[in-house]
Amino acid sequence: MAIIKGVEHLRIEKQKRQKAESIKESKKEVKDQAEARQKIALWVVQHFEGAEPIKLIEVGHIESLGIFGTGGESTSVRINGKNKNSMGLQLDSDSKLPIGFDKSKRFEYVYIQNNKKTLDGVEVSYWR
Repeated sequence: MAIIKGVEHLRIEKQKRQKAESIKESKKEVKDQAEARQKIALWVVQHFEGAEPIKLIEVGHIESLGIFGTGGESTSVRINGKNKNSMGLQLDSDSKLPIGFDKSKRFEYVYIQNNKKTLDGVEVSYWR
């Protein structure tokens, strides 16, 4: 009976450790995603201009494509909360910077080459 209790105790302790490690991993992933969203938002501000100034950039969850992420990563972005100003971004897996984009047909912003702007006055949030 004592052996059974000892084995059960070890099993419970192992489950607690695994749960703690899982929580630690998810917190790290959330932090990494938040940092990547900031980089992506800065890239959007630096590369798009329109009649209406950019005040809000919503960045979706960064998804790995293919088996084990071999297909790269992608996300979706929406500017100023308007669905017509949304686009899909293909990301470089290492830098998390966009290497390609597919914008909607009614997109109101024009692509410009690396304008030196910052995120001052722009809210960045999670989308979807």
